[in-house]
Amino acid sequence: MRELVLFLAQVQQPEGPPLQPLPHPEFPEPMLMPPGTEWWVYAGAALLVVLLLALVVWLLLRPAKALPVQLPQPWSKAMNRLRDILVRATVQPPAQTAGEVSEALRRYFMERYQIPAPARTSQELFQRRGIPATSQRLQKYELLADLWDQLSFAPVPADHSAAAALVQKAISHLEEDRS
Repeated sequence: MRELVLFLAQVQQPEGPPLQPLPHPEFPEPMLMPPGTEWWVYAGAALLVVLLLALVVWLLLRPAKALPVQLPQPWSKAMNRLRDILVRATVQPPAQTAGEVSEALRRYFMERYQIPAPARTSQELFQRRGIPATSQRLQKYELLADLWDQLSFAPVPADHSAAAALVQKAISHLEEDRS
C-alpha cells in the first residue's frame, strides 16, 4: 500500500488555469447587513401600541353618557290633559269638566308664556294688562277665559254636551297657538 501512495504522488496532475487573485471578478461584492435599528424605535412602537390598546379599552369600558331627560313641552302637556278631560267629560259633572279645562289652560299660560294665570282671574290678566303688549296672540283667549271663569268659579247650569264643547273649543284654540 505504501508503494501505491508513492506512485500516486509521483504522477503529475494536469495543469489547470492559473489562480486568480481575490476578489474574484466573477463573484459580486458581498452585501453587508445594514446596522440594526436603534432600540428607541422599538420602544416607541411598543409605547404606541400600548396607548392604542388603552384607548380602545377605555372607549369600550367607559360609562355611557346619560341622555338628558326631555321634559314634555307645555303645549303637549296641555293638549294631552285636554284630551283626557274630553274623554271623561261625559261621565263627570259639567262644572268639574269646566274647572279642569280652566286649570289646564291656566297652567299652559304659566308654563309657555310665564304669565301667572293660575293665581289671577281673567279680568286681572286681560283687562289690567297682565299680559305684555308683545303677546297679542294671547288676546284671542280673553273671551274664552271669561267662559272658563263662568264655568269654573260660578258654574252655570250646563249639560255634558256643553262641557264637551268647551273642551273642544279649548283644544281648537290650543292647536291655533301651537306655532
